[in-house]
Amino acid sequence: MTSTSLTLRCIGRRADTHDVASWQFVPQTGSLPAVLAGQCVTLHTEIDGQPHCRAYTLSSSPQDACWQVTIKDVGLVSHHLHQTLQVGDEIRVDGPFGDFNLTALPCERPLLLSAGSGITPMWAMLRDELAKRPDADIRFIHSARSPEDVIFADDLAALAAAHSGVRHALVLEQVREEAPMAYPWVGRLTPEMLRELAPDLLARHVYLCGPAPYMTAVCTMLAELGLPAAQLHQESFGLPAGVSSSAPVEAGSDHFWLTLKKSGKKVKILPGQTLLAALEGAGETMMAACRAGVCGACRCTTEGEIERQSVMTLSAQDLERGVALACSCTASGDVSVDY
Repeated sequence: MTSTSLTLRCIGRRADTHDVASWQFVPQTGSLPAVLAGQCVTLHTEIDGQPHCRAYTLSSSPQDACWQVTIKDVGLVSHHLHQTLQVGDEIRVDGPFGDFNLTALPCERPLLLSAGSGITPMWAMLRDELAKRPDADIRFIHSARSPEDVIFADDLAALAAAHSGVRHALVLEQVREEAPMAYPWVGRLTPEMLRELAPDLLARHVYLCGPAPYMTAVCTMLAELGLPAAQLHQESFGLPAGVSSSAPVEAGSDHFWLTLKKSGKKVKILPGQTLLAALEGAGETMMAACRAGVCGACRCTTEGEIERQSVMTLSAQDLERGVALACSCTASGDVSVDY
């Protein structure tokens, strides 16, 4: 599916929790591009006169007449959108992109595991799957800090009540003493909870999205419970282990040289540090959105010794020409870059 760039108009804004809101968008003219449930888009904005962008998963389903993004008020771009993006505003959007969806990764009996704002692709995938298979056997386990932090709580409960094949559970870190019956799963997700909530776990494919510590912990649990690696699918906006997005270059440390082709400027880059981190650490500005090798916003052309942690959005021709994604590419020798 080809990613496109278009200008959309905001037609709705809704508060989902105390720090999460959803916006709905339609095109100025024509129709929206085809999308798969679970895919992402990149929103572009300006902050203090400087361009910024950020990748967000669509929380709408392909059956909806509009695109919806659901954003937690954390981080520079997300906070800015919470403060400024209103109904009637126009915004540039790139997308859709991403392979985390039940079309590319199909199965008959999915188990959806999410935490925090990681619920957004799961909500889109759940609605899309039920539109196609109303009697689908789906397990949905979502973790949150408290009942007030559960995004789409009422909608999820209503959808589960309307579809007998859907079983969902909320795992909450904090529950008021007067509400233990309404929320029986208290604490953090454990292997014991997984065994009880999904006793047929090993017969399912698992789709996982959430903060990095949650995903790391759940991946360990699933492996210990015997889930084959081929049955685990993840959406993550984080870097692989050992890859640094912000490591400073210390005096005397081993490093390579990253040369900017246009200016000839040389920047120190550490082994394991991304091209993007090295450039930003040296005060250079580069367009970047997902920072996880998914969206393609930080494409650049390189010469030299590099290691790519992601090649998503890159064609075979791109790879031959030395194109890389700066947010998920490290140097293993001196490198020159053009962008």
